[in-house]
Amino acid sequence: MRHVVPWLATWLALFWLWMLLVGEWNRQEWIAAAGTASVAATIGEIARTRAGVHPRVPLRWIARSWTTPAMVVVDFGIVMWALLATALRREVVRGVFRSHDFPAGGADPESATVRAWVGVVATLSPNAYVVDLEPERGLALLHDLVPHRASEKPA
Repeated sequence: MRHVVPWLATWLALFWLWMLLVGEWNRQEWIAAAGTASVAATIGEIARTRAGVHPRVPLRWIARSWTTPAMVVVDFGIVMWALLATALRREVVRGVFRSHDFPAGGADPESATVRAWVGVVATLSPNAYVVDLEPERGLALLHDLVPHRASEKPA
């Protein structure tokens, strides 16, 4: 049972990611998504088990990222506005690097999982992306096309 839940969670995520990316809802794509998700989830579960890794993202970090889907839409608007401003003004928007405090953590598996989670979720925004997380110094380095703090959450 301890392998079924992670495998099923991975399978569901990969299946729906496939369906999202192909953009077609027909029988062929459902079969392709199911087959690909099955193979990938099985390989992933074998690798996770052999490596002895049991990643668990604390619920407080998942809760901090609840606004991410809405921010992707908002940031798309910000990026389109920057593109329009670039075209009208004929000067390129270069963006800025920003550094923020980030909870320090050691080499324990939970802090590594949190860093991975934050790196992925904070990079979903089209306006801001994570360049580096330095848990030893308690810093997160991000690049913003247009400075907007909400784009950088949860980092």
